[in-house]
Amino acid sequence: MSGGSPGSIVALLVHARQVPAVERERFAAVLERGLPGKALTLKTCHRVEGYFTSPSDAEGLAKAMPAGGQVLTGEKAVGHAMDVAVGRDSVVVGEDQILHQMRSSVDAARRTDSLDPTLERLFAVALHAGRRARSWRRGPARSLADVALASIEEQAGPIRGRDVLIVGAGRMGRLAARAAVSAGAAVAVANRSAEGAEALAASSGARVEALDPDVRIGGFAGVVVALGGPWSIGAATIDALAASTAVIVDLSVPAAVPSRLADVLGRRLITVDALALLDVSPALENGASARLDALVKRSTTEFLAWLERHQTRATAEALFEHAEREREVELATLWRRLPTLEPEARDVIEEMTRHLTARLLREPLERLGRDSDGRAEHAVRDIFAL
Repeated sequence: MSGGSPGSIVALLVHARQVPAVERERFAAVLERGLPGKALTLKTCHRVEGYFTSPSDAEGLAKAMPAGGQVLTGEKAVGHAMDVAVGRDSVVVGEDQILHQMRSSVDAARRTDSLDPTLERLFAVALHAGRRARSWRRGPARSLADVALASIEEQAGPIRGRDVLIVGAGRMGRLAARAAVSAGAAVAVANRSAEGAEALAASSGARVEALDPDVRIGGFAGVVVALGGPWSIGAATIDALAASTAVIVDLSVPAAVPSRLADVLGRRLITVDALALLDVSPALENGASARLDALVKRSTTEFLAWLERHQTRATAEALFEHAEREREVELATLWRRLPTLEPEARDVIEEMTRHLTARLLREPLERLGRDSDGRAEHAVRDIFAL
């Protein structure tokens, strides 16, 4: 039986605020190899999280967590999932990418039939809360790509009318390209596949640049790198960047910028981990912060109430199944002792034992139905060793 009491929900959390990207990636690999069935992993630019309904499943993996990781249980684990969904735990409060990534993680687990029903319910409530929180938003949505461009402007000055290179045509690359175009930059996009670069350029109003631009890269005010692997560039490109004033933001996890280039850029290289430490979200206005907190609390309470009802139903089912097994064992013994018993007599005895079982279970089941604090549920489980 899956799920259980609120205390059975466990979350293992590793975040860029406390744990560097290399260690997060290592822990993500541990989760991928050792994740038991029906658990859930959530991985983003800044976090790697594992959610479990069995403390024993989480215990072994918790030992592999890097320094700075957290273990949350029960209501705290549930509340954290709600915080993540509504965007309270993001660099940009309320950003849309985390909701997309959470939904993708849940969908992937569903496709492989590896999502515990209790976790499925938890994240259904969380995703609903996330959508509701974003329905309150006024003005355009901000993303990590906006933070990347703001970080470039902080060092290089306004990017309006200046060349900006976006490396990568995935989701984050698309966000960065459109944000840079909106800021008035002359945007170029590069990608491993020419088709991807051309499609992004056509949809965003940018131009196409080579993945390894050579000396041309020296003319860019800023570069945003968002790749799912290394940025393969030659010595000429590295030397041109080293000699330029360009600011590079690497949003890739693991880092895509070559170590040789990272060594010479100094503070002109801004990593995704560095962005996690920035306080970039504007102050929430008109009680929006309290409204989000209330939504998190309400959603947490909703899930915990469902979990208690779910556990009560599961206990009632387990009690009934236990009684049925015992009844069938006793009947099987009786049939062996009375092999010549007439079928009509057997039917009468079968019906009588069913009636007796139902009568004996009536009071325990009624108490479970009225159970408001979990005492009856715990008592039944203890008495019948369920």
